[in-house]
Amino acid sequence: MDELLIIVKRVTDAVKSDKIRRIALSTTLAVQKPRIFNNGENERGGQIGKYSKKYGEYKTKIGKNPGYVNFRNTDQLMNDYGIIAQGDQYAFGFQNSANAEKPGHLMERYGDVFHVSGRELDVFGEVLNNEINKA
Repeated sequence: MDELLIIVKRVTDAVKSDKIRRIALSTTLAVQKPRIFNNGENERGGQIGKYSKKYGEYKTKIGKNPGYVNFRNTDQLMNDYGIIAQGDQYAFGFQNSANAEKPGHLMERYGDVFHVSGRELDVFGEVLNNEINKA
């Protein structure tokens, strides 16, 4: 019984560990950002959407039209997207206040693009588990 309590305490301490949470979140972010900003995929793995004909023509003219929505006209959103700390809590979001409201509008139009996908949840769990086992 003492061994079980030791294991439970070890796991609890590891999950509370800021370092372990940040490692798992950073790894998950490294999977999520390309999904959204390179591949133009939503959290279900489908395309975020298609640009209107007029905007698509503009994107083609400036050399930034991959044929699907990927939120990369200036790359400002992509570069600003990261891990946000609030006290001892973490989330994915935008540091720059100019970008903070954009995801709401984008999600109204394109759906829950910035939500964590099933694959990303799996990555988070795997990394967390690996890091707990190392602790």
